[in-house]
Amino acid sequence: MRTLKAALSSILLLGLMTPSLGQALNDSLILEKIKAAASTHSSISPTITQLADINGPRLLGTLNYFKSAEWIKHQLGSFGVDSAYFQSFDQQFRGWTINSFNVEMTTPSFMHIAAYPLAYTNATKGTVAGPVVLLEEIDSLKTLKGKLKNKILLLGQDFRSFTAAQKIYSELLSKQLLQQAADNPDPNDLLIGYHSRRSTQQVIAAQERRRHQMKPFFEFCQREGVLALLEPSDYPYGILHIDGNRNIPSYRYVHDIKPIASFVIANEHFGRLVRLIKQGITPRLKLHLDATYHYNPTYNINVIAAIKGSDLKLAREQVIIGAHLDSWHGGSGAVDNAAGCAVMIEAIRLLKAAGLAPRRTLKLALWGGEEQVFAGSLGYINARVGDLMSGQAKPDYSAISAYFNLDNGTGKIRGIYAQGNAKVKPIFKEYFAPFKQAGNATITLQNSNQTDHELFDALNIPAFQFIQEPLNYLSAIHHTNLDVAEYVNRPDLRDNAILVAYLVYKVAMRDSLLPRRDYISVLPSRVGNTEFFLKGFEQAQSVSLVSDFNNWNMFGTPLAKVSGGWTCQLSLPPGRYLYKYIVDGDWTSDPQTPGKYLLRDGKGHAGLTELVVK
Repeated sequence: MRTLKAALSSILLLGLMTPSLGQALNDSLILEKIKAAASTHSSISPTITQLADINGPRLLGTLNYFKSAEWIKHQLGSFGVDSAYFQSFDQQFRGWTINSFNVEMTTPSFMHIAAYPLAYTNATKGTVAGPVVLLEEIDSLKTLKGKLKNKILLLGQDFRSFTAAQKIYSELLSKQLLQQAADNPDPNDLLIGYHSRRSTQQVIAAQERRRHQMKPFFEFCQREGVLALLEPSDYPYGILHIDGNRNIPSYRYVHDIKPIASFVIANEHFGRLVRLIKQGITPRLKLHLDATYHYNPTYNINVIAAIKGSDLKLAREQVIIGAHLDSWHGGSGAVDNAAGCAVMIEAIRLLKAAGLAPRRTLKLALWGGEEQVFAGSLGYINARVGDLMSGQAKPDYSAISAYFNLDNGTGKIRGIYAQGNAKVKPIFKEYFAPFKQAGNATITLQNSNQTDHELFDALNIPAFQFIQEPLNYLSAIHHTNLDVAEYVNRPDLRDNAILVAYLVYKVAMRDSLLPRRDYISVLPSRVGNTEFFLKGFEQAQSVSLVSDFNNWNMFGTPLAKVSGGWTCQLSLPPGRYLYKYIVDGDWTSDPQTPGKYLLRDGKGHAGLTELVVK
């Protein structure tokens, strides 16, 4: 009897174990199918060649960008996707193309100056020449009124010279650092990667405000007859940092001003000009810029493709992968971000070549104008997902399970930033398990932003950026003249495509959507069992609530301005909570809580007020 009972128990136990063993086998088989597909007919090198060497750079509103989009659409069609099309985000974004340029010093001796024009600035009237004037503070410009005709202005307010000790090489992510990031409970701690502490709405508004504030400066220079503007690169060793995010913002609309010819020049060459001036010697420069403005609304498009879901009930739901297709113009846009596009395009090819049929619809979105404050993804989201300012949901809002983005260079994927979403961490831990042995399975709650996924994240859609090895991305390549195909790491991109294909397939096969974070919204909640009221601060522009219940999300739980202060209401379950406020970006304790009662949570947060919900 004991033997029979033991045998029956073993059979029963085996029966109970079979589903999990079968699932593990299926997962292994899925990954093997994807890897087999990756071993033949890879699209990565052809994509880099086409996007970077042939059609690079791919500035917003240009023919190069449109040719790249057309090529990608054709490629995706050849893979057998169910649809591939263009989605317009045009708001009269103009194009701008360089035909030729040159910058030289002629006095006190000849020097060819390493320079590159800044986007959307005007051509010169042929070759022009004149002495240089150093402007150390923009606010002092008015003192030069009447003294700038036929002068070349050096913008020196942010200039700092480098030394021989300057290093540009970045360290690889160590096992210890990745583990520290995985263990850290605070999404705001910057342990790896990069993120800025501001809301998406704030960065969009700040960019527009910057353009508005600088407009009088450029108009003054034009009236005064300034020949050109020169700003120093903030990279060493002659690397030119060429974008529109610093002294000279990019004016990208048809109706915008056309700033006078502007260049970024090598930091070392800028330094020599400054030193000469401080020795009482006035350098003279000769330069020209031949650049053309144009406008074609058909160039302002995102590339969208889809593999239709195989489950009739789940096919309306979506898993989206994306990267930005546009680039700045100083290099060929190979690393930022043809590399990310190549991975996402290849991931789609792998899923089709492997014969995998996801239950949910898989979408690929390659965005235009990311470098111009998310122009492409913002246009898509406003049309299809939700309004970032009002929070109004659009048709796809409730149907998106996740958005995955790749835009941190060409390095190997080491894991994923979970954006403070503690609910997805165990799910991702399971899905990344096959890549753990290779060291590519770090799941950190840390936030990441400054690319297209943050717009989805602001609407509380699960949206993620992958952790990547730096490979000198920020230290030498990002938005510089070194953003070229030589620095694309193709073996890493191949491995990245395999990981992305497997991950998104797993998410698309789930029985349910990925969970969203609690208490995160664009507009203040005015319904719930618990009211928060911050007295005063009438002059503040924005106030939000940070607490353990929203995992210290700095901008996701906003307060509404009311008479006498700021307020919101939330539905909190019974429990003990700790909180404080963010007032115009500053962490602020509740002034109604006496100092002796302010608490610490032992995790780096202090000045907290205790709240007990019964």
